[in-house]
Amino acid sequence: MASLKLRCALLVAFLQSGCVGTVAQKYWRAAGGHIVVAGPMLGPFDNLPALAPRLCEAIRVMPGATAGNRREGQEYCGLIYQRNFEAAFFASYPSSISSPVQLPGGRKSCSVPSAVSDPDAYNISIYADFHSHPSVTTFSNEDLQAQRQRYYFRVMFNPLCEVYLYDFQARTVYRLMDGEFHPTKRVTDDIRGE
Repeated sequence: MASLKLRCALLVAFLQSGCVGTVAQKYWRAAGGHIVVAGPMLGPFDNLPALAPRLCEAIRVMPGATAGNRREGQEYCGLIYQRNFEAAFFASYPSSISSPVQLPGGRKSCSVPSAVSDPDAYNISIYADFHSHPSVTTFSNEDLQAQRQRYYFRVMFNPLCEVYLYDFQARTVYRLMDGEFHPTKRVTDDIRGE
């Protein structure tokens, strides 16, 4: 019994001493409610077609990221960025913070982050936001609405790692095939909600 008490006392002292490492926070709400994500999770990559499939592979193993064809699971949102005026691309860690507004049919959503916290960056240029769909789908109409666009590009992928890019300026959806983005859909103002 005395050795058990001693072991418990040593464990408590060890935990209180701060010797146990803590997991660094990967996303949080900043003042004003803006979402900040830590980075980088992945990178550097020379281009977006090289980064996007690796990003999908990293996200799809997260809890709830794959839900087959059911309307279940968890969407994850993050940022693709460049730092220190260099050409390489990096991906932030994702956030699972969702919009308080319920989407029709119980579909999932996540809130797009506003900033990246990268300790190795003195300058960050956000290139695109990314999000995952837990079911095998493409961009939803909500994904393409003008009021939801914060950056020029949006990247989306599903559990099959089909990767899509929406070019907000060109109003065109592209699909990544054979290492290149190919146009698949022109986005009308009706879809965009304008």
